[in-house]
Amino acid sequence: MPEKVQELKAAQQPQNKRIVIIDTLRGLALVYMVFFHFVYDMAFLIQSEWGMSAYEFHSQIAIFDTASFILLAGISSAFSRNNCKRGGKLLAIGILFTLATAFIFPGQAIYFGILQLLGNCMVLYGAFEEKLRKIPAIPMIIVSAILFVFTYFIQLGFVGIKGLFEIRLLPELVDNNMLYPYGILESPFATVDYEPLLPWFFLYFGGTYIGGLIVKYRDKLPKFCYANPLPPISFLGRHSLMIYVFHQPVILAVVYAIQFLMGL
Repeated sequence: MPEKVQELKAAQQPQNKRIVIIDTLRGLALVYMVFFHFVYDMAFLIQSEWGMSAYEFHSQIAIFDTASFILLAGISSAFSRNNCKRGGKLLAIGILFTLATAFIFPGQAIYFGILQLLGNCMVLYGAFEEKLRKIPAIPMIIVSAILFVFTYFIQLGFVGIKGLFEIRLLPELVDNNMLYPYGILESPFATVDYEPLLPWFFLYFGGTYIGGLIVKYRDKLPKFCYANPLPPISFLGRHSLMIYVFHQPVILAVVYAIQFLMGL
């Protein structure tokens, strides 16, 4: 009997083990995000020459880090017990960020940044999660990818594929910034963080179905998915919200210390 119990536990072990590779990838994305925010502050708060040149380079690749962070958030939502609660927490913290940035960065406050985006995504997904999980994953991943590409340039006033076919938005929609949470803008506005629902919701949404497949087949995942070769990075990934909330004050302190010491 004991042997059978041990065999049963061994068979169930992957079901109970944490899929650490998700934490590691989220941690890597977070580390780069923190670095990019440091570069941004060096460039635009103290006008550092190094910061300006570094920002010029990293601003071209930071979009891929943002995309990976949002996709991983969608994947992680498949493991959550209460996405509405998690989303509500992010929205509440997002309001605090809006108030804080309005004070620290006058004219560049965050009104719809990554926290507001993910908070809305989690609440929307969580509200219909039970019904959405009944829809086959592969078709929904494909549809999400198509809609993501189709709405990627919405901030430029059109949907479609740039250079191939472009459907211009109605002037009545674009002639004001009332629809800015959806990426529909009359003109870009100054902000230190702006991640609208379109196109990013579709990337997050596709991620929830990828996460569903991971949950479904977790006992068949390769062993490296459970390995932890970078414990500090996976730790950051597990505590990404806390790191995100507190990293900017730390960066500001470091940047202004650099300014003081170097006389910039």
